[in-house]
Amino acid sequence: ATYWRISLDGAKVGSFSTGPTDAIVDSGTSLITGPSIDVKAIAASIGAKAGITGQYTIDCDKVENLPDMTWTIDGKDYTVPGPKLVIQTAGMCLFAMMAMDMPKPGPAWILGDVFMREYYTVFDYENEKIGFAKAI
Repeated sequence: ATYWRISLDGAKVGSFSTGPTDAIVDSGTSLITGPSIDVKAIAASIGAKAGITGQYTIDCDKVENLPDMTWTIDGKDYTVPGPKLVIQTAGMCLFAMMAMDMPKPGPAWILGDVFMREYYTVFDYENEKIGFAKAI
């Protein structure tokens, strides 16, 4: 399989931040995935609790006050508002981020549908580029 791999200058949410890393942008992935050490730290910082399936839940009363998450790509910030990092379903609030440790040379992060709902994504096959614009 071929993926749309990008370099990230970093990712940040609240007091958590990464250094330079990489990601793929994938419409076949519903959530945002990242290295388990990073996702655990992010989840802990916002009060999300791990479930037995590896997904995190958060108290629905806290959703509106969640910090935004920002990925910096080529020096430009792409921010997903904190409340958009939660999927509310059947009276539960699921944190839309999941830990996944990809073996090398795999990407560190997968920016799935949660990211792509905020940013219109153009996959320019001919020029081997990817572009983002704020979805309205």
